[in-house]
Amino acid sequence: MRKVYPIFIFIIFVSLLCAPFLYAMEQEPRPEKPKLSPWGEIKLQYDDNVFLDRENKKSDFIVTLTPGVTAYLPFSDNLLKLDYHVDFNRFADNTSQNATNHYLSGNLELDWRNLTFNIYDKFSRAFERPSTEDATRVKRQDNRAGITVNFQKDRLGIQLGFENFKRDYITPAYDQYDRTEYIYSLMATHQTFSKTKLLMEYDFGDIKYDHSTTNSDSNYHQLLVGAIGELTPKTTAAIKVGTQFRNYKDSGIPEFNTLVIYSDMIHKFSDKDALKLLFTRTANESTYQNNSYYELNNVNGIYDHFFTPKLLGFVTGVYEEHTYPRESTEGAETKKRDDKYYSAGAGLKYYLQKWLTLTLQAEHIIRNSNFGVFDYRDNLITLSAKAVL
Repeated sequence: MRKVYPIFIFIIFVSLLCAPFLYAMEQEPRPEKPKLSPWGEIKLQYDDNVFLDRENKKSDFIVTLTPGVTAYLPFSDNLLKLDYHVDFNRFADNTSQNATNHYLSGNLELDWRNLTFNIYDKFSRAFERPSTEDATRVKRQDNRAGITVNFQKDRLGIQLGFENFKRDYITPAYDQYDRTEYIYSLMATHQTFSKTKLLMEYDFGDIKYDHSTTNSDSNYHQLLVGAIGELTPKTTAAIKVGTQFRNYKDSGIPEFNTLVIYSDMIHKFSDKDALKLLFTRTANESTYQNNSYYELNNVNGIYDHFFTPKLLGFVTGVYEEHTYPRESTEGAETKKRDDKYYSAGAGLKYYLQKWLTLTLQAEHIIRNSNFGVFDYRDNLITLSAKAVL
């Protein structure tokens, strides 16, 4: 426990030192003139299972310092936004997990009457877990760039989109999973009701691996229908349901031809209480043995309650299931891997001033697998301070 006190004191000291010069970004309206906003976050976390190991648990205290800067460049009805920030992750005991992660993003919004464009690029170079499938932190570079074009005329809307995603693992053992994804989309919307649009969407995706001996190149067609907007006076949602037909170049890999769902809903019970729910059912690329993908079912919820105008309490919950299509072997067992992931948490967020927000959160995480070697339990306690100039 001795090690945590200097860290804790250091975080409070830096928070107070920076406070007079910082301002909360999320509360800022869209700027009318060019603006440069330095921002920062300080996070102290206790993790009782740093390596997500089933039996040999190792706990640690982690300090994350995140300096960043955001630039806003409005012109006419258009906006260019650029952001760069760095995470300095430092572990008190397990220094092999120390990392300096870089994140750079840009977003250009163009509004030309009935025609709007959104051009974006997000780059990261990080040493972290790629997903909940992974227990090991790995070094990698990701870049996601794309463009959407929206045409709106009366009640009818048409959206065209293209996105390119590239993942490049820096950790040599993961080189075989380097890949590039191309996604093309076409969506038509109709303002059927005063505050709700009905939609129909078609997506085509093409996934190519650079030099994989395990994962196969694939492509998919996806047809979706759904609704966007206010479903009731207190409920807003974006719901898309349909079917995905995914084909693999390696004919030995089971195809993913099944129901897919993408939904995001917010229900406001009152000015003080709100519930946000997300549900996803789709296929995710995998790095596990001979499986190119796993079927993902995810339910994610958060309930917010304002005790006072400055004090927000929240409860979180996650259920996630990964179902793998091909048999694998662990020890003396051979079967199709199936993982269930549970997470429950609670916390408080205090808006101390416009320039500073404090958050305290506790989270309990469980992964249960039909292969016991992948089971783990993890508890996290996180204290953070975030502010922006």
